[in-house]
This record gives sequence, C-alpha cells and structure tokens, in this order.
Amino acid sequence: MDYARTAEKILERVGGKDNVLGLVHCMTRLRFTLKDESIVDDDLVKRTKGVMGVIRKAGQYQVIIGNDVAYVYEELCKLGNFKGQPAPQKANNAPKKKQSIPAMLMDTISGIMSPVIPAIIGAAMIKVLLTLLPMIGWLNTEGQTYQILSVIGDGAFYFMPVLIAISAARKFNTNTYYAASLALIMLHPNFVSLMSAANEAEQTVKFLGVIPVTYANYAYSVIPIILSVWMLKYVEKLVDKITPVITKNFLKPMLVVLIAAPIALIVLGPLGAICGEWLSKIVYFAHDKLGFIAVGIVAGVFPFVVMAGMHHAFTPIKLGMIATGGYEAFICIAELCSNMAQGAAALAVAVKTKNKDFKQVAGSSAFSALVAGITEPALYGVTVRLKKPMLGACIGAVAGGLFGGFMQMKCYGIATPAIVTIVQYAEPGNAMSLVIAALTILITVVVTFIATMIIGFEDIVDEDDDDMPSPEPAKIVEPKSKFDKVVSPVEGTAVKSEILKNQEQSEFSKNFDMVMSPEKETVYAPFEGKVLKVSQDGKVIEMEKAGSGLKVTLNVFGSKNAFEIKKNPGDNMSVGEEIGKINTNDLKNALVGISVQEKEKYMDVVPSQKDVFSRQDVLVTVV
Repeated sequence: MDYARTAEKILERVGGKDNVLGLVHCMTRLRFTLKDESIVDDDLVKRTKGVMGVIRKAGQYQVIIGNDVAYVYEELCKLGNFKGQPAPQKANNAPKKKQSIPAMLMDTISGIMSPVIPAIIGAAMIKVLLTLLPMIGWLNTEGQTYQILSVIGDGAFYFMPVLIAISAARKFNTNTYYAASLALIMLHPNFVSLMSAANEAEQTVKFLGVIPVTYANYAYSVIPIILSVWMLKYVEKLVDKITPVITKNFLKPMLVVLIAAPIALIVLGPLGAICGEWLSKIVYFAHDKLGFIAVGIVAGVFPFVVMAGMHHAFTPIKLGMIATGGYEAFICIAELCSNMAQGAAALAVAVKTKNKDFKQVAGSSAFSALVAGITEPALYGVTVRLKKPMLGACIGAVAGGLFGGFMQMKCYGIATPAIVTIVQYAEPGNAMSLVIAALTILITVVVTFIATMIIGFEDIVDEDDDDMPSPEPAKIVEPKSKFDKVVSPVEGTAVKSEILKNQEQSEFSKNFDMVMSPEKETVYAPFEGKVLKVSQDGKVIEMEKAGSGLKVTLNVFGSKNAFEIKKNPGDNMSVGEEIGKINTNDLKNALVGISVQEKEKYMDVVPSQKDVFSRQDVLVTVV
C-alpha cells in the first residue's frame, strides 16, 4: 500500500483538512471528527485503495484501514498536522436518534468499556502466560516470581472499578478524580474488611446508626461504579449551584464526596451489584435452557453484535462469571468461534480472489483475525463487503460453537479469543481441555473455509485507479468554489408565501430563496465564515462563507425587538454556532429568511425540497 497516496485520497474525500476538527486512531480505524459529515460521500471513501469500510458513529467518521492504520495516520498527520490535537466529543449538532432504554443502557456500557479494553487485554495476556509457563515447566507456581506476575495480571481486574470510573467520568462528562475516588472508597481495605466481617457474623453495618449498608463485593465489578459515576454528575452540579463562590475551593470538593460516597455505598453500589447479577442471569437463561445449542446460535450471530458495537457490553458479564466461578462457558466460546470464522472466511477469499490487491487485503485480514483475534479488517473489509462470505462465516461459527458447547469447553481468561490465546481455554490439570479448544478452532476454520469456497462471491474489481471515472456523487466533495451548502440556521419548517394568510408575512417571504418558520428561539450559523454586516434594526445579518466567498443574508421577520444578534461585523463563526435568539413572544409569528447574494456568479441556487429541518440539514445548495 502507498500510505502517502492513501492518506492524500482519504483526506481529500472527507472534505479536506479544513473539514477535520480532530483525528485519532485505534487498532484498525482512523477516527475523524468532522465539521460537516454531510459533505462526505461514503461510497467514494470506500473506493480508496486501502480502505476497508466506513462507519458513522458517536460523532465520529470512522475509516477502517486494518493493521496498517498507524502508517496511514502518520501520513495524514503530515498532510494536516493533526497529531496532538484532541478530537472534540461532539462533531455535529444533529439531533440524536431516540433509543429504547435497553439499547441506551447497552450503548452506554459499551462506550465505557471500550477504552478500558487494552488494559484488560494486557492483564489477561499475563494470566495466559501464568497458565502456559507452568505447563511447559518454565515457571514454578510456588515461587515468588509466579506470585508477582499473578499480582501484575490480576491488578487491572481487581481494581476494575477504578478503570471504569475514569472511563465513565469521560462518558458522563464529570470530574475524573471524584469518580476515581468513589471507586477507591469501594475498594478500601478497611471498608472491605468491615463489610466482610459483618456479613460473616450475619450482622448489618449501619451508617449514622440507622441506615443499613448492604454487603456487596465490588472488586472485578463494573455496573456499581457506572451507576455511581452517573449519580456523581448530578451531585457535582447540585453542589456547584448551592456553594458560595468564596467557598468553592474547599467546600465544594468536601460536599461532593460527602454526598456522593454514601449514596454510592448505600444505594447505587448494592443496586448495581444486583443489576449485574440479574443481567448475567438473563444472558445465561438461554444457555441453561438450550445448552450447547445456545453457544452455536450466539457464535453465528456474534458478527452482527460486533457491527452494532455492542460486544463490549458483554465484558462485565464475563468478568463477573470468571470472578465468581473461575471460568466462563458461553460467551467466550461463542466469541472464539466467531473470530475464527471471520478469519477463515477472509482466508478463503484470499485464496479464491483474482484481484491481487484484494488478495493481499484479505490475507492480512485473515492473519489478524486468526492469530490475534482482531476481526474488524476481515469483518468490514471482506465478509461484509462481499456479503456472501459472511454467510460462510456464520455457518462455520455455528458448527464450531455447537462442538465447543457440546464438549463443555470453558474459558479461564478474558484475553481476545484467538489462536495465540488458546491457553486461556485450558483447564488446569486437564490437558484434554486444550485438545478440545484446538478441535473447536479447527472445526470452525475448516467448515467456514469450505462453506465460503462453495458459496462463492462476486469478485471485486480493481479499485480507485486514477483513470477510473468517479461516480456521480463524487461532485459532493469537489472544491468548495464549485459547490456550496447552506445548512438550516433554525429548527423548524419551510413555508411558502402563497400559504401565508398574513399579507406582510407573505410579502416578506417572496424575497428569499428559503423561508423557515422556527420552532425554537436559537438561531445558528449556517456555515463557517464571518459576519460582514448587521442592520441597525438588528434583524438582518450578512455573512460570508470561509474559503468560497459565498455571501448570504439572514433576515428575521417580527416585532422591533424580535431578534437579538450575538455577533458583530468582523466576528468569525463556525457552523452550528449560536449567532442569535428570537424573542419568545415573537416565536409563533416569526419567519427566518435566507437569501444568496450575487446569484449571477453561480450556475444555480437550489432550495431543499424538505418540509421539516434540523440544524444540520442542508437548506440551500449553490452550484
């Protein structure tokens, strides 16, 4: 892969460096935070050599590269100087889609767990070594080295609430150090010994002599601290409001901890422990009823769980099972089979495809999935992309899951399921368990490979050659001098002069390319640029778009004081930034008009045909 060329193409097709607010990368993806995602054509980005797919998620535009992501990232940083620039948490102001409560909870847990995964994997791999090295006689389980390595491997798991607290604080946008303090309080040796002694004596610890504190073990736990940090966000806001400014430096921290800690220990901690227990019961209900068949079913559908970004939500459940029972015999087995199936399907594609470039992509994706358990390159770059290999992967995963479940295979670690981590499926003192794990992988790989070869796929053509004509949507990302967009400055509905009963409103609306009836008071900047003029009556703003010179006039129809402008001539503005407010009393009868100036300079000015607009919806297109 020509990393420099790939980076240049990607940057061009996401709107150029001026459209990039921030850029980071994970193990397989470039994660862009863009000013305006609407100008990006997904199909055009996907056609770039080296790109395996794209995902729009959580305010990020994610470009899947695979194992070479770090090299492409370095080239992008050379082009745009993105390194060291933190990506904003929210790239656009589009309204969020409503989620059901279960989906929202799973998405929250997944979002919190995802940043913690590298620490968990690191600790888990140490545990794998602690299983492997004694088996081959390289480490004495009675020695001090073993004990030290055991502490190293167990530290991240035992103090899991601290790691989760840090991640949850970022997710809920609250103070990280307050959050970590709550987790440390839950794990304090004196508190643990107090609660354990009372539990063994069948007594109840009481706070202030009357409030009972329910016994719960918070080591290895996840949900109790998530609930506690969520509560902390509101406690911090409340205390900030009630404390005088002169006392905030010392009174606020004391009150935050003094209020939040008892709530966490008395109410939310025990509640979270109960929720975690019930969540495990719900998940394992299917396993109890269907037995090994459930393992096969989950293995078959697990790729779609990964595509939905919900796979990290299972981590707390697996942790809880391993912490309490010493092993997990359901989700971890299904994950292993799913990972191996994705790798085997990509391997079959690498063998069968006639496209040399894609053969290399599929081969490296297969290696990544089979050996390291990193399936995103295979999933998004091969099986989802070609569709039919996904069916072969599902068939193989089901076959492997049924075998592993029937043989009562168990997992004793939490490392990423892969060939190199097969030792975590070895039961201490039972060498046959390792043979069963190897056979499970073999069956999954063989069945998937054969199924994919039989089902076949439509081979991919050479992609993104310079002489290949771009599809029609590519016009969207042409230079701004040829194509400009004005997004809606308000949330509301489009109106036409002929339907207005008020003659004055009707005459007003005839002078504009688009007229809106606002539903909310706030008026936002329709593009990035600067304010040129503001009328004396405060109802008209003339604006110029950065980089293109497009000039637009925004008028507000209403009473004398209908509109409060918060910008002055010469002020810069970014798209979606608040530039003014409509008086609440005028909102019902107010109109907002947008007019493109100097129309003779352009081929066409095209108003949107939509009736209802959100803040980031395109209102007018200028060609």
